[in-house]
Amino acid sequence: MGKRFIFLLLGVLCSFSGCLNPIMAQDKAIYCDTLFVNGPNSEHLSKYLTFWVDSTKTPDITNAETALKNKEFIHWNPETTLNLGLNPHPLWLHLNVKSTVPDLKKYWWGFYTHADTITVYQKSAIGWISTDTLTYGLQLSKRKIKTRFSTAEIILKGYEHKELLVKIENYRHTQNAITDFTTPENNLFWETNFYWSIGFFIGCFLLISSISFFISIVLREKNFSRYGVYLILIIAMALMEELMVPSISNPFLFNILKRLHSLPIAIIALAIHYHIILYIIKPESTKRKLIKFLTRLNNVFLLYGIVYSVYYFIYMEKLNHGQWFYPFMWYTGIAVVIFVILITAVMMIVTMQQKKLLIPGLILAFVILYFNPAGYFLNYAGILSYYEVTYPNQFYWIVCTEFIGIGCVLAWRYKKTVQNHYQLLQEKALQDELALTREIEIQEQEREQIARDLHDDLGTTISAIKLIVTNSYLNDKTLVKMITKANNDLRYFFNKLTLPQQGLFDILRDKVDELNNIGTIQFVFITTGEEDIVPDALKLPIIRICFELLSNVLKHSQASEATLQLFADSSQVQIMMEDNGKGFDLKAKSNGIGINNIYARAKRWNAEIHISSGANGTTTIVTIPLN
Repeated sequence: MGKRFIFLLLGVLCSFSGCLNPIMAQDKAIYCDTLFVNGPNSEHLSKYLTFWVDSTKTPDITNAETALKNKEFIHWNPETTLNLGLNPHPLWLHLNVKSTVPDLKKYWWGFYTHADTITVYQKSAIGWISTDTLTYGLQLSKRKIKTRFSTAEIILKGYEHKELLVKIENYRHTQNAITDFTTPENNLFWETNFYWSIGFFIGCFLLISSISFFISIVLREKNFSRYGVYLILIIAMALMEELMVPSISNPFLFNILKRLHSLPIAIIALAIHYHIILYIIKPESTKRKLIKFLTRLNNVFLLYGIVYSVYYFIYMEKLNHGQWFYPFMWYTGIAVVIFVILITAVMMIVTMQQKKLLIPGLILAFVILYFNPAGYFLNYAGILSYYEVTYPNQFYWIVCTEFIGIGCVLAWRYKKTVQNHYQLLQEKALQDELALTREIEIQEQEREQIARDLHDDLGTTISAIKLIVTNSYLNDKTLVKMITKANNDLRYFFNKLTLPQQGLFDILRDKVDELNNIGTIQFVFITTGEEDIVPDALKLPIIRICFELLSNVLKHSQASEATLQLFADSSQVQIMMEDNGKGFDLKAKSNGIGINNIYARAKRWNAEIHISSGANGTTTIVTIPLN
């Protein structure tokens, strides 16, 4: 893998100095002056075309005509693509073509290039005349020939010969033109297959990205949204590199995509891909400093890609290879691509080595080095052709395979995260439960302490006063009544703070009897089941809930009858309180302390509460599970 990477690095460095430009070797090359056609043609035009770069200050057809006369137009290696790298000058192509059939036939001369403008000239008796001008930045609906690539129509009569010149102006992309010359029917047959194959992958990527965004919203997992953005960038690159941008019917999307450049998009996609891989393999804490450094460096490169992309989008018309700043951004972008790939590979190898999975780490790192968005662009741009471009491109299969792997790992990682989160929630709930239990215990201790203080101090004092009053002021009926009421009230309050040492059913039955003696409501208490079924820890909360229900009925219901029922079996305890009072609005904000107290006590024991209220009365059911 190390040798492979060295060769890749040397190849990119060579592209900076132009050494990837084609060698104009004439040895053992077979060239022809004229392309003979009689219908569909699959021959490589490199055997027939000659080229010339017009580096003069005022490039025009006159310069090209002079260069032809001076035999400055030359061939390039047959069966190869003419690759001039970053060429700030117009490129001229010359072709002689002759029909070998007696019938008139139409041919398409197609140019698969990002060139801004392509001007077609034909030689006539009066000299060279312009017959067509092709522009990349036009939608299919506005083109003479509705193909994704720039196409010039050439009509040949029977046995007619034509001499053609083409001026290609491409100032923002590499001069890496692929061209063919065949009939429209033959071209469209091939294009149909192309659209089906490439369109299938683009459609899959769009569907997968939509699913990723949906999952990120539902599950609130940002890594799925990152993957969705990554796939959107891959779609944009595929449209730009496969020259399918003109096929976009929406004017808004078309105007955005035609102003984007694949190199900064590839940088952004690589940097986002780094974060996706980082999330998947999750490095150990022992190498946290190194991983943090690599991540920060990756984020710097991500920022560079965004700035580069925005700058190109805004100032596209003003940029060209003849300036110093644009080539500087170009070469810096290629260097950034190399660095992002390197730090991604280092991060993967270091992390997998920590997990004692070095061999899988090396394999994955190699795949990342070999197939990635930047490599996809470098191949199409002719900067670094380290694997053969096929249809569909091998990179598409890698993305699909990667999605399956990443999708499975992301799902596993998310499941693990949810389980950890659930465990944390359980631990927090347990802590809250313990805190609530402790709080209730403290409240009960405080109640008992207050009750003891009242009994020992205030109770003794009032009892003494009552004794004096009844002995010395027996004739003062009002005073005796007041002191007797104070003594009874104190005893009642004391009983609320402390519970008699009785059974659960007996305590509730005594409470109901007490309310029947002092109030106007006739209470009925009904029990079902055995008292011993109820755990001791649950008896006090049940008593408090029942007391609260009885108190609410007494204070607010204005009822004449009420029934308290207590059911106990091996699975649950159910409390039911019914009255025939005026009812109340369950949504009213004034339903405060009483109901809230019931809910607070019931929550501690995972109880369910159901309240129904109307003009005919109120029913409250509290179900407490015993498991």
